[in-house]
Amino acid sequence: MAADTQVHLRSAAAMWQRNALIGRKTILTTLGPRFVEALAYLLIMGMGLGTYLRTVDGVDYVQFIAPGVACSSVMFGAILETTYNAFVRIYVRRVYSAAITTPLSVGDVVVGEYMWATTRGVIYGTVFGIVMAALGLIASWWALLVPVMFVIGALCFAVIGMLYTAAVSNIEHYNIFFTGLLTPMFLFGGIFFPFDQLPQWAQIVGWCLPLSHMVQGTRDLVLGTVSWLTFGHAAALVALTALLFWLPIRMMGRRLID
Repeated sequence: MAADTQVHLRSAAAMWQRNALIGRKTILTTLGPRFVEALAYLLIMGMGLGTYLRTVDGVDYVQFIAPGVACSSVMFGAILETTYNAFVRIYVRRVYSAAITTPLSVGDVVVGEYMWATTRGVIYGTVFGIVMAALGLIASWWALLVPVMFVIGALCFAVIGMLYTAAVSNIEHYNIFFTGLLTPMFLFGGIFFPFDQLPQWAQIVGWCLPLSHMVQGTRDLVLGTVSWLTFGHAAALVALTALLFWLPIRMMGRRLID
């Protein structure tokens, strides 16, 4: 029997609400460490390396890396929700199996997960953005659009995380995902240095990473250097999300039915 992969937004919102009701109880304990980690990167890299590298492209180094560190918080917030947390809901608590015995479809459950992971990622990034504003690291009113970029980026990473979760059956496999993909993306995603001084092949690889587009788009908004390329970065994230959006739903449908 084939799984129902149709999506009904009201039903998906019910799955989001279920996760939100549970997640609000632990949001402070999970937000705290991630926020402290991001702030530590900002302070250590900004005040440490920043003493030797004071400006990048005419911008104070701390101000240069701050948008990227905020984006990394968004990325990890969304990814953690659709990897480890989703895995527990699938295999330990059997939430997915229970949910699809109700009027919710597999598509509703997965899209509800996308929505909650996006919410969590945006919360992480917004809190860090408030700290950036308090430290005087925001230079333009364009920054009011940063939450929109966070939503686009968080949804993209939520889909990527769910895609990997739909493909694995052992929680240990996440070590490969985080070490082999997310850590290199974090280090090579344009957070700590620009790409324009790298070899051509490295620039191509860098711009293939979704984090790079979220970082540069957010940086443009924060610094006020907005151009058509800024919207191009957002469009690249939207395109990748659209390309992958239905794949985890179909894969998860087969897994839950089997």
